[in-house]
Amino acid sequence: MSSDEVLTELKVYAKGTKAFFVDEKAAWVQAELAERTVDAAAGTVQLAFTGAEGAEYKFAASFAELEKKTKVLPPLCNPAVQEGIDDLTSLSHLNEPAVLHNLQVRYGQHNIYTYSGIVLVALNPFARVPLYSQDTLEAYAGRMRGELDPHLFAISEDAFQGMVRDKRNQTIIVSGESGAGKTMSAKYIMRYFASAHEEAAKGEISRVEEQILATNPVLEAFGNAKTTRNDNSSRFGKFVEIRFNERHAIEAAVIRTYLLERSRLVYQPETERNYHVFYQLLAANVAQADELGIRQTGWDAFHYTRQGGNGQIANVDDAREFANTTSALDVIGIGREQQAQVFAVLAALLHVGNIEIQGASERVGASVEEDDAAFGHAARLLQVDPVGLRKWLTKRQIVTRSEKIVSNMTRAQALVVRDSVAKFVYAHLFDWVVRIINGALSGDNEATASFIGVLDIYGFEHFERNSFEQFCINYANEKLQQNFNRHVFKLEQEEYQREQLQNWTFVDFQDNQPCIDLIEGRMGVLALLDEECRLQQGSDANFAEKLIGQHSAGQKTPAASFFRKPRFGADAFTIRHYAHDVEYAAEGFVEKNRDTVPDEIQNVLRASTGPLLPQLLGGSGSSDGDGDEQQQQQQPAPPKAGRLSVRAARKPTLGAAFKHSLASLMDTIEATDSHYIRCIKPNETKQAWAFDAPMVLSQLRACGVLETIRISCAGYPSRLPIPDFIRRYRVLLSDARPEQATSLDGYRDLAAQILDAAFGRQGAKWQVGLTKVFFRAGMLALIEKQRVERLNAAATSIQALVRCYQQRSRFIRQRESARVLQTAVRGLLSRRQATLLRRTRAATAVQALVRGFLARASARRTQKAIVRLQALARGTLARASFAGQRRTWSATRLQQLARGYLVRSQCKRELFLVKRMQCRVRHKLAKRAIEKRREEARSAAHFQKVTYQLEGKLMALTRQLDESQARVAQLSEALRQANQETQRGRDAQEAEAQRVAAVMDERIADLERARTEADERCEALRAQVQEARGDADRLRQTQQHDRQASEEERRGLEQRVEELEVELRESRAQLEEVRAQHQKQLLIHSSQQQHAQMAPQLPDHSSIKRSEPPSRWHASASLAATGYDMADMLSPNMLAARQPQPPPQQQAHRPQSVDQTRGRGAGAAAASPSSKRTTLGVEEGGTLAKMLNSLGGFGASASATVPEADEGEGAAVPVLNTEEDVREMLEHDDRLITEVLEELIGELQVPLPNVDAEYSPPDLLFPAHLIGLCVIKMFQYNFSRRIDRLLMATISRIQKRTAAFDSDYTSAFWLSNVFELLSIIKTSMTEHQAESNEFEESERAMNEGMQYLESLLSDIYFGWIKDMHKRFTKLIIPGVVESEALPGFTASDSGFFNRLMGTGPRESTVKIENVLSFFNHIWRTMEFYYVDLAIMRQIMSELLCVIGVTAFNNIIMRRNFCSWKRGMQVQYNLTRIEEWCKAHTVRDATRNLDRLLQLVKLLQLQKSTEQDIDIMFEVCDLLNPAQIKKLLSIYAVSDYENPIVGPVMNEVTRRAAPSEKSDKMLLDSNDLSEQVLYLTARKVPAIETYIPPEYEMARIRALVDSQTDIAYDDDDDEVDMLDDMAPPEYAAEYA
Repeated sequence: MSSDEVLTELKVYAKGTKAFFVDEKAAWVQAELAERTVDAAAGTVQLAFTGAEGAEYKFAASFAELEKKTKVLPPLCNPAVQEGIDDLTSLSHLNEPAVLHNLQVRYGQHNIYTYSGIVLVALNPFARVPLYSQDTLEAYAGRMRGELDPHLFAISEDAFQGMVRDKRNQTIIVSGESGAGKTMSAKYIMRYFASAHEEAAKGEISRVEEQILATNPVLEAFGNAKTTRNDNSSRFGKFVEIRFNERHAIEAAVIRTYLLERSRLVYQPETERNYHVFYQLLAANVAQADELGIRQTGWDAFHYTRQGGNGQIANVDDAREFANTTSALDVIGIGREQQAQVFAVLAALLHVGNIEIQGASERVGASVEEDDAAFGHAARLLQVDPVGLRKWLTKRQIVTRSEKIVSNMTRAQALVVRDSVAKFVYAHLFDWVVRIINGALSGDNEATASFIGVLDIYGFEHFERNSFEQFCINYANEKLQQNFNRHVFKLEQEEYQREQLQNWTFVDFQDNQPCIDLIEGRMGVLALLDEECRLQQGSDANFAEKLIGQHSAGQKTPAASFFRKPRFGADAFTIRHYAHDVEYAAEGFVEKNRDTVPDEIQNVLRASTGPLLPQLLGGSGSSDGDGDEQQQQQQPAPPKAGRLSVRAARKPTLGAAFKHSLASLMDTIEATDSHYIRCIKPNETKQAWAFDAPMVLSQLRACGVLETIRISCAGYPSRLPIPDFIRRYRVLLSDARPEQATSLDGYRDLAAQILDAAFGRQGAKWQVGLTKVFFRAGMLALIEKQRVERLNAAATSIQALVRCYQQRSRFIRQRESARVLQTAVRGLLSRRQATLLRRTRAATAVQALVRGFLARASARRTQKAIVRLQALARGTLARASFAGQRRTWSATRLQQLARGYLVRSQCKRELFLVKRMQCRVRHKLAKRAIEKRREEARSAAHFQKVTYQLEGKLMALTRQLDESQARVAQLSEALRQANQETQRGRDAQEAEAQRVAAVMDERIADLERARTEADERCEALRAQVQEARGDADRLRQTQQHDRQASEEERRGLEQRVEELEVELRESRAQLEEVRAQHQKQLLIHSSQQQHAQMAPQLPDHSSIKRSEPPSRWHASASLAATGYDMADMLSPNMLAARQPQPPPQQQAHRPQSVDQTRGRGAGAAAASPSSKRTTLGVEEGGTLAKMLNSLGGFGASASATVPEADEGEGAAVPVLNTEEDVREMLEHDDRLITEVLEELIGELQVPLPNVDAEYSPPDLLFPAHLIGLCVIKMFQYNFSRRIDRLLMATISRIQKRTAAFDSDYTSAFWLSNVFELLSIIKTSMTEHQAESNEFEESERAMNEGMQYLESLLSDIYFGWIKDMHKRFTKLIIPGVVESEALPGFTASDSGFFNRLMGTGPRESTVKIENVLSFFNHIWRTMEFYYVDLAIMRQIMSELLCVIGVTAFNNIIMRRNFCSWKRGMQVQYNLTRIEEWCKAHTVRDATRNLDRLLQLVKLLQLQKSTEQDIDIMFEVCDLLNPAQIKKLLSIYAVSDYENPIVGPVMNEVTRRAAPSEKSDKMLLDSNDLSEQVLYLTARKVPAIETYIPPEYEMARIRALVDSQTDIAYDDDDDEVDMLDDMAPPEYAAEYA
């Protein structure tokens, strides 16, 4: 670097520039440049910065120091517009503090994901965030990376698209330290693959996908534990290989695990827990708890679960998690029986930890008590020999060449063996679970086309004490970092080569291969450790000594530079990893690397009688990194420092197995396309949204994010697409207007001109590629500064000129104003003086007049007052006199009444006293008489008298009894005589009966003779019939001959018709040229007049005149292709030409009257039997009840009105002469229902909109009316079963006809007809009033039919809506959001150069006019087929709802849509839609766009101050705070628009925090499966019986004709009355 380059670099450090400085607490802090001193002559520079709270920072250096890089200028801060940017590589100043600051800003805005080139940086929020809902998942499906905000779903989709597009396998590497969120990230990635691309038809995930999701709770339960850093820390690494078939659907998966932390089973540090499954088992109330020995025991009852001192996790219910685990085990194929066996093994391991090993000294030896309850439970649950287990837990066997020696172990050695057994069994149990999972996920035998791997691996670890586990973890991270560096380097070079840059060298990067060689080299750490493990007396101290001796500082090897020996002691060593120097304690390395269990213990365990344990220990190793150990442990164990067994055989150690599995993993990763997710833990306390900058910075260094940036900075870290560069920095060119570029080379030349104008010919600082401009580090910020200076200078010049113009204009206006003001003031003063004089003279005259007026008025008032006083006085005297007289009269009257009252009162009093006295006297006399009678009764005389009286009564009763007995005897005699008389009568009757029987026999004989005579007469009649049949045959032959003659005549007529048709086609061809010239103008004119003619008016005779039915229906039949092709053929203007017909109740009488139809004669009737059309019922004010009455009877002339059939079809056409014929056909003729199903529904050709023909409601709704006529007649005759059959068959056939929804015309036609049929039936049922229960079954059938019709109507409606959704959704984003119909507000992401190069979004051919055309097509289709207005409005409301939801969700998820100009465009497009809705009477439906309108309004509001925040929340009241925060976080600031500064986003984040967990980011899509169609059937005043002539339908025609003729007869009187009452000028019309 030369002095000129130093000066150029110092130009950026202007006063007010912000830079970063190192800080102990915050890692980096910002400070603003307050003073700048640059001495070019002396070659020195001094910078003084002022930080927060007045802190001062100084920088001084010489040019030589800057050139030699011994001192580096303070790293600059990025402009405010780039704060919170979503890709770190897009920063103008790409340095370590800028990356840290940008992550901190985004994290403060609750944005946890940020891109750093190919890496996704994910910060753990330690809180629930609404980023993983199903709506969000679906929003990222099918999107390119960069379209939406950074998200792990975007990485997942990028991997999936790479697999589909490039046909290459993919790998997603998720790394980070414990507690950073790796497990949750991997879980969401697997959920994305299982849910995002499932079959749309089913909407459900497959069995394999469900099992993949179920592996998460299982592996978390058996492999995760609580640590000080993470409540759900994965204690193993896993690689999930999700396999896809040729259809890109998940068909299988394989899980590989690496380095399970076995030591956690037997030891947990303080505040940590064992694996989750143990606590879940203890918390759940399992059925076999007594058998397992864990009933009413907690986690503190077992040694293996209480060492950490805390068995609870906040907000985690272990019992509920246990239920989830068991459910997941069911899904992956471990049934309840096997689950019980697994739980037995887990409980046995808990009891193993509680086994008490006795032994006070080494001399005594270790032992286990016979009554040890824990040992008994363990042996029973493992189903092993308790004697052998107790023996080999406390003893060891040494094998020599000649003998086997069994010796006692110390208590410490026995405890080691006990824990080794537990670790050995649990490790094999974990491997067995993984094998079961892989077996369940193996899927079908279909060949795997490709796979996507998800690697959830432990991050770099550095603790105060680091052991063998940390060594293996950091070794794996070294390998992954090497792969990552090479991958980034490769992509960087490929980018330069693809852009064809010149004069560049390959970027050099720091390769960590020497560090890897130090670990896995020939004399590396692992090799020396394995060598030490093979020795009988191998120890940790010897291992450390060898390691230090091999890689001491004196060794001049690349690997030796990465090794350091400790300052104190010889039992530790330090390795300089890529992230940090880590010191490892050698203690335990040898033992953990061996990781063996005595063979005697293994044999005891393998001899278990249980079904599970032998399967665990005898199965082949799994495919993961730990699987090889199962094979190892079946072989003899190596020597273990003289403590365990001594065997001569060798086997792979744990380190060697891990090295082998890691190499296999790296081969897999290198053979795939890699995607990286770096999880960062923002603080140590797991506090939500807390950011510990030093901790984050250390993790950024450890995970390789800063290494990526360093590699990028070594080349061209900053790059811009050429069109964006030209658009932004074109202002740096000279005043001369450059030529417009018209080619790719021209655009590149223009970019080079701009760069030359900015930097001169410094080609090494920048280069122009094919599509991008590349800058060295800091150059983008420098050119941005020049742009700002140029714009500021231009703004200053413009401001000077404008202010000068404003001041001079103001002076001229003030001078002219002063002159005008002086003139006005002088004139005003003069006018005021003249006015004063006039007012003085007028005041004198007015005073005189006023004073005279006042005097006269005072005199009049005095006179009136005197007269009034006199009147009042006289009146008062008169009233007083009258009052006196009235009082006198009143007093006299009162005295009269009072005296009369007193006299009457006295009289009443005396009368009362007399009556009272009489009562008392009479009472006294009565008492005396009673006393006297009582005395008489007591006397004997009285008793004797009474006795005599009783005896007399007894005698009288005796006489009466005798008389009764005599009467009974008389009656008995009379009865006997009556019986005799009855017997004589019976005898007489029997004689008479015999006589009558003889008479009847004679009469029967007479009848037999009469029957014989009748038979003879029948034979004579048969002979006559035979003669008549012969005559009929002869007549038929005659008719056949006549028919042949008619056929020849018909063929001649057909030939003539063909000739005429040829002439007609030639004439039409000549007229077509003239019509083509005027068709467009006529159709546009018709479209303009459409709304003016929408008002319902009674059409005159000419307005309903149209083509004859045959030509109209043949025209529609020729257009056989219905559906979307037809929708494209008919333009909106062509559809607009057809004016809607008024509803049926507003139609005038048809020109063909009743009298004309009936008087045509037989010939006319035979020629066109179906041309007769009438309406059953009354046209105005009629009801369906009268129609039913008119259908009920047959007149005497009914048979005369039946039209004659063709001679050739006389036998096929039914003749309904009587009511019984109609009844018979409706009840028994199944061919009537066949005609309805086949001809009226199945073979019906739906008429298409045609500008050459107009259709009225009867022309389009005749299927509903004809079916309704049949149903009503069946209901009238009470044929309930026939009603059921007809309606069910009709509904089924219509459902089949409309199931495909391949045409809007078919859907609208049958939707309208089904609604019309439902309305007809409901109208008939509403007006029908049954007088008895006779129609109960028919009413039930009708009600059930209405319910099924409502269901059919709902199916057609929602099916059609869903089909429209599929087509319409493709128009929304390009037509409503991307369409730039508003001139002058073109967004910057759709320029010409972008479209030409293919680097930017291409301009869509879909515009807002296409959306409105779709609306017009749907509306006019429904209008043509007379769909009910309520249905039409509801359909349009659904489409507007789709616009509101789809556009809202896309805008809120895509940064390129969140800008002020885009908001203006969308606002304009929505205004066009609202205008369309107002013009089509669906204005109320625009409420579905309210949220979208508020979102667009938010894009256009100011966002720079806190007052603007209040306005935003007030205006956008329908948006929740989370949505507002999301929009502001991705808002793209336009030029000269104030950026959204940190305080504004902090305030928005604060407001959104309380409801962030409950607020939904995306709007819910309109789920049609949960909706119900609520419609009210209209009242049908009359049934139309029109049948198109090209349809045969003989029975329906016969039924219609029989009924319509009766209707004519019933309406004759009314028609005659109308004829009499009508004026002469309307008589012809009535006729």
